[in-house]
Amino acid sequence: MRKCIAFGLCGVLIMAFVVLTQAQMSDKAQLGRELFHDPTFKGTIDPSKATGLTCANCHADFDETANPDGVIRAGHSVVGVPHRGEAKGGMIKGADFARAAGGGGFCYEHFLQRVPHDKVNPTAIPVEHAEALMAYFEVISGDNKGPEFEMAMLDKDAIKKAGEDITAMSGDASNGWQLFGRACVACHPTAKKAGIGPQLVRSRAPRNIDATMARWAGKIRGGGSLMPFYAPDILSDQDIADIIAFLRDQIENTAK
Repeated sequence: MRKCIAFGLCGVLIMAFVVLTQAQMSDKAQLGRELFHDPTFKGTIDPSKATGLTCANCHADFDETANPDGVIRAGHSVVGVPHRGEAKGGMIKGADFARAAGGGGFCYEHFLQRVPHDKVNPTAIPVEHAEALMAYFEVISGDNKGPEFEMAMLDKDAIKKAGEDITAMSGDASNGWQLFGRACVACHPTAKKAGIGPQLVRSRAPRNIDATMARWAGKIRGGGSLMPFYAPDILSDQDIADIIAFLRDQIENTAK
């Protein structure tokens, strides 16, 4: 009984903290919060180019270590962004860091509008929106420096090798289904249904299933086109091997 009361009190205190934090939010920070969850970015994104993604699809706006919600996101939490000073493995830094909303300007063009990654201008994000996002990041971060991580961008050869190495591992299809549900459904509603991403499992199996599995494993680890990459601290090689085992199982069962 005492434990229930204690847990209930903790819940009330957490909700009170959230309400208080929101009440103290400036109009600019509130705009940043709305933009973070808005696939139209306040209508500034051309609907013919919009992917339907939001910042929140790939990044949490809370401390995932302290308050995990079960979702595996490709990007790290934006808590701590104002303390980082650089983004995209050092490609965005200095005066451009704030102007690009701590790296959010890259996602604004690439993931929300399909601009090829090598043609992205991270400072193309509207100034007002960059300032609003940074104001929101400051509110939710406070003194919290966020997760520690290293950004490792893989080239084509490294992606190909990673895919081959992971596919050679033994995977657990049952665990892979759980991981797929937590990490992949934002873009692939199910393995057999298209969403923002393509349908993965079709009525006919791919001609070379081993090559397809290696390519998919490489894309999970290294990214590709609109596909974000999952760093090793988010999905381990074994995690990806399990997801691949699940997809292989789905393909083989569908083809029977």
